Amino acid sequence: MKLSDIDLRLLRVFQAVATAGGFAKAQSALGISQPAISAQIAKLEDRLSVRLCDRGPKGFALTEGGTAVLRETTELLNQIDAAAARLNSIGAPPAKRARIGVVDCMITDPSNPLVSTLRDLRRDVPDLRIQIGIYDFLECIEELRANRLDIAIVGISGTERIPSEAEALPLYEETSSLYCAPDHPCAAISNPDELRAALAKADISAHSFAFNPIDKDLDPMLLDQSNGVAEDTIELTAYLTLCGSHVGLLPDHYASIWLKAGDLVQVATQHNTIVSEFHAVRLRPNAYDAALNAVWASLKSNASSSSAR
Repeated sequence: MKLSDIDLRLLRVFQAVATAGGFAKAQSALGISQPAISAQIAKLEDRLSVRLCDRGPKGFALTEGGTAVLRETTELLNQIDAAAARLNSIGAPPAKRARIGVVDCMITDPSNPLVSTLRDLRRDVPDLRIQIGIYDFLECIEELRANRLDIAIVGISGTERIPSEAEALPLYEETSSLYCAPDHPCAAISNPDELRAALAKADISAHSFAFNPIDKDLDPMLLDQSNGVAEDTIELTAYLTLCGSHVGLLPDHYASIWLKAGDLVQVATQHNTIVSEFHAVRLRPNAYDAALNAVWASLKSNASSSSAR
């Protein structure tokens, strides 16, 4: 198995869980829900073909294999972090720079204030160099903590929380719903009880910060106990949904083009939705420079303008 960026993120989740001593205890450190942590640990176990920990009535404990993986993980991540620090120190940073991280597929949301903010900054701070990277929620938080991002724009839902060491600026809300292809079995079901049973047996794909039940009355927990869940990017979810293999949890603004074309249908519109709250997030140092404060102020102003429309 070759290491990739996603493998490194899974290893960081495992390290946080092992250090905290359990899934629930790692939630505050990671800023993601317990079901999301569980899903990522399961994915890592699948990648490595080893059970990493026991979690049950007797509590959390690393297996023998998990202890070995933690030892190797700690050594590897320490080496990577040290090398990253050395690389970052090689070049002198520009006088004015803003490094912004975003989660994928925000661009089609008309409530997203980032484009208006970038236009304002081009006008008001023309010598500001802006770098934008696309990450998942967890990676955005990691990049902030490692001082490789100045500001991240992320969505949270369910039991996800902004880490306590970060300052959060509310920007807008995004609604996501369940969709499927017209030829998917769930598309033809209108009876709520039958649909609930069908969804529990279906393969479901959900984007990375929405690992929580869609409907509090839905039993079993839809995204935790369904037949299979692919948890990755919104674009991957769109592929799986459009081809008919999965029911997909997609942002409504992103799915609208396929919905209008008849390539997707919305599943049980009155029940199966999640509202994600998008925030700009930055860590809490003693002071920010004028350029970064200008970015923050512009995001705040444009978010207020968008909500007033």
